[in-house]
Amino acid sequence: MTLQKLKVEPLTKEAFASFGDVIETDQRPFRVINNGSTRRYHALAQVETAYPADGDRAIISIFRAQTTKLPFTISMLERHPLGSQAFVPLLGRTSLVVVAPPTDSSINNDKPQLDLIRAFITNGKQGINYSRGTWHHPVLAIGDEDDEFLVVDREGSGNNCDEHFFEEHEQMILDYQS
Repeated sequence: MTLQKLKVEPLTKEAFASFGDVIETDQRPFRVINNGSTRRYHALAQVETAYPADGDRAIISIFRAQTTKLPFTISMLERHPLGSQAFVPLLGRTSLVVVAPPTDSSINNDKPQLDLIRAFITNGKQGINYSRGTWHHPVLAIGDEDDEFLVVDREGSGNNCDEHFFEEHEQMILDYQS
């Protein structure tokens, strides 16, 4: 069986808009603060939590991701139905991002739409903020060394991670050569 190859495209604000936010300073407005020594790029993304009145809160973590060997088989996606999740690179390395639009989590056995899965490559300075419920693959660090990301997401009660594993014929091959 031949698996479908997933095309990798450049990560842009416009291309990623239906999945969340691209976190970057390029071509973004800023204001000067701290007596002129600092540029503040304000509110590049918003942290979403489903139930802030019930104790949902935003947390900040650092993820250290092992390098993904390419080509790589996309065999699953996950989503966080109760809050957004942002990844900001700390080491300036490019990474791959695989996403699919949110589906209705109230429907039993809802799953990512295969024909809407997309892959992006960051430029090493861009972060991403997955909108609440957006299907995505876990961190895909590429290159010769492991990578680190500052992660902002939700902590609180309830299940905030749904995983969907694809049947063998639904899996896709992810390959990228710069």
